[in-house]
Amino acid sequence: MKKLHRIVFLILALISVGLMAWAIVVGMQAPDSDKIADIVGMAYQYDENGEEMLDENESPIPVVSTTQGIESMGVATINQMRKSDATIYGTTLEKIKNIESKIAEIEEQLASSDNKAVKDAEAKVAELSAKRRLTAEEKKELEKNKKIVEDFNNLPKTLDELKAKVVWTAEMTESEKVIAMAEAEFKGVQEAVAKANEALNAKKGEYEPAVALIENLTKVANTKIAEVEGRADYVATFDELTGSKALNAAQKRELAGVKNVIADYQKLLNDRKVAIDNETAFESNLPMLKEAIAQAELDQHSIKELGKVISYNIYWVYFLLVFAVVFVVVGFILNFFQNSGNLVVTIVAAVTVVAVVLAAYYIGKSHEWLDGTVLYVTNSVGQPILDAAGEPIPFGLGTDPETRTVFSATENTIADVSIWITYLACAGALLAALYSSLRGIFKS
Repeated sequence: MKKLHRIVFLILALISVGLMAWAIVVGMQAPDSDKIADIVGMAYQYDENGEEMLDENESPIPVVSTTQGIESMGVATINQMRKSDATIYGTTLEKIKNIESKIAEIEEQLASSDNKAVKDAEAKVAELSAKRRLTAEEKKELEKNKKIVEDFNNLPKTLDELKAKVVWTAEMTESEKVIAMAEAEFKGVQEAVAKANEALNAKKGEYEPAVALIENLTKVANTKIAEVEGRADYVATFDELTGSKALNAAQKRELAGVKNVIADYQKLLNDRKVAIDNETAFESNLPMLKEAIAQAELDQHSIKELGKVISYNIYWVYFLLVFAVVFVVVGFILNFFQNSGNLVVTIVAAVTVVAVVLAAYYIGKSHEWLDGTVLYVTNSVGQPILDAAGEPIPFGLGTDPETRTVFSATENTIADVSIWITYLACAGALLAALYSSLRGIFKS
């Protein structure tokens, strides 16, 4: 019998060690705790894109279990981290959503056979155009309605332009769409740099003689070439020479002849600088974006695993508690019948246990837990985190902010009583250990 007991306890111990090891490994792989310390309460389930999951009625699906709560919290957090770690994630995603919404809006307008606003505008244009003389108010109304009709007639062209910007497919995830859009924008910026260089090369034949003229005239006027950000600014130099009294009329006419060449070339230089700056930004931001998304997907998987391991460990603790209670009760009963001579000791033990439980119960009951008690999400210094409306964010499961609680009054009381039983049992164990030690000292 003793051998069987040892085998059972060994199996339970090995399972416990295995679950604890699993929890430690998963916990170490999860994102840093400071990154998820201030996350909002668990209300809805989220998909891998951090979007709320919807049912057939397009309503958010609420969290109904601890595991789902941990997963939804993790997914929401990871996607927030993804958007903050990658500086262009949020702006690129916003562009995608704007393009998709505009396409849907235009297609709906074009598909509508009864576009009353456009028909009314067309009728008004025809009516006002037939008049020989219009008042100032009628002219304004005519122009307004002409624009409505013109904008509607341009919708197919606008739709084609928007669809040309769509470099993603409906099957792609949000992250894949963002990467596709960012890569397309990067390609567009590279093309803009190439076109700017081509335009500058095409203008060199006109620009170089104009620059040579300005440099010669600065010597005549005894001035210097103006500079901006370490580069020669021939536009500013041109303006300075135009007002110079050192140049004669013929020289100023010659100078005026290169005005447009200098201004156009300077504009091309500015355009190229903007394009190069954008290219440089994309060269650093695009790899950062891909790295942030890849890391977010890994962290998201770790969060889900963390939810699973916590759930399994909780169930295992429940099992061990039930097993321990049954084991103690069965042992108590067997000891009672097998050692009837120890009846007084048995009764004292039973009374002590009942007394501890009753004392803990009355202490817990005195705290007067109520139904509807709401706990709030707090930051690292214990202050409630506020939502967009400035209200504290309730913590727990469910969607109704009025009744969204972690525990009801009964569950709070049970938890309170259990904690006090632990306190009293620990105090009793310490006193027993102290008594045993002192007794042993005096006996020796």
